Amino acid sequence: MIDDARVLALIPARAGSQRLPGKNLRPFNGRPLIDWTLDAALGASAVDAVAVTTDDPAVAALAAAHGATVIDRPAALAGADASVFDAIAHALGVIGGDWDYVALLQPTSPLRTAADVQGAVALCHAQSAPAVVGVSPPPKPAAFHRRVTDGLIGPAGDLDDLRVINGAIYVGRPDRLAADRRFDVPGALAWLMPAERGWDIDTAAEFAAAEAAIRG
Repeated sequence: MIDDARVLALIPARAGSQRLPGKNLRPFNGRPLIDWTLDAALGASAVDAVAVTTDDPAVAALAAAHGATVIDRPAALAGADASVFDAIAHALGVIGGDWDYVALLQPTSPLRTAADVQGAVALCHAQSAPAVVGVSPPPKPAAFHRRVTDGLIGPAGDLDDLRVINGAIYVGRPDRLAADRRFDVPGALAWLMPAERGWDIDTAAEFAAAEAAIRG
């Protein structure tokens, strides 16, 4: 809890993955990938409850062993085209109670820390923001970017403030999420993370690169 605000950390972990099958349980530096996100959520003191929404029995068993609440996600919300906002609404309905914030933590960002979760929630609360989104610097510095028009390379303009939404953390207010069905709403704030903590793993190559990053 932060002040009197109640915070739910929700980890979406459906079984299907078209580009990297079984990724949620795939060993990442010796532990299942989802372990890292469970640790980050459970280690943030601002979080009052951690829930995993999944249609995968193995993921459910692992989450329960960590002490997280398991939400059985129906098949209609577990397909490749399913909306995460529908999964959030379903999870909130199952859990019940009043929640001031939902912190959505995807298992594909294993290097985000409990401090990132804590900081993003605290920022959202302190600034009364509608949402906070995790961002990182782009892979290449601004000096490497160029604008190409009709085959001609020209100056890119001012890119010093350019950041990438890294997918590692999203914080929002349940009522706004239900209405807007997005986190990057007007007034949303950025939680800046270094690139090495902002990995979003969707492919085998990204998985290997992130593993290499954590091993140094």
